[in-house]
Amino acid sequence: MKGIFWNCNGFADGKKYRFLSELTKEKNLDFIALSETGRANFPQTTLNNICAGKDFLWHCMAPKGRSGGMILGIHLLTFDIGEIEEGDLYIRFKVRHKEDDFRFNLIIVYGPVQVEHKSHFLPEMVRVCSKDALPIIIGGDFNIIRSSDEKNNANYNDRWPEYTCIWLTNREMAS
Repeated sequence: MKGIFWNCNGFADGKKYRFLSELTKEKNLDFIALSETGRANFPQTTLNNICAGKDFLWHCMAPKGRSGGMILGIHLLTFDIGEIEEGDLYIRFKVRHKEDDFRFNLIIVYGPVQVEHKSHFLPEMVRVCSKDALPIIIGGDFNIIRSSDEKNNANYNDRWPEYTCIWLTNREMAS
């Protein structure tokens, strides 16, 4: 199974479509998860180009404000889909790999950039990741900076990396 999580930072450039189409062909991708698309939906011809004409099932999520927007697609010859769920900050597919019957949750996230919305993000991730005991593949743009070294300006809030570590520690203790 091969896939890509990519923060495409807007999706108006035709070069990005060509890149994904060529990558899908070259690497035989089974899932494509794009964050920060900046779009509410995509024409079917665009989706067909992105996945190099393969039989993909897609779910698009509109951006909230000026940032965000996500799209998640899976190759229907590789996976069966059991459920699609859209939260405020994620898309989740519950899938089954057809070849080996492996079941898991595939989740793409786009964490809020605005500080006032960050306190909603991690609890939402806890809820979605705690729904069932299936393994999880999760990716996307969490918009959580772990240290000031990762910033290109002085606007750094050290609350969220600590919150993430506490969440992980509590979750590990619960399992």
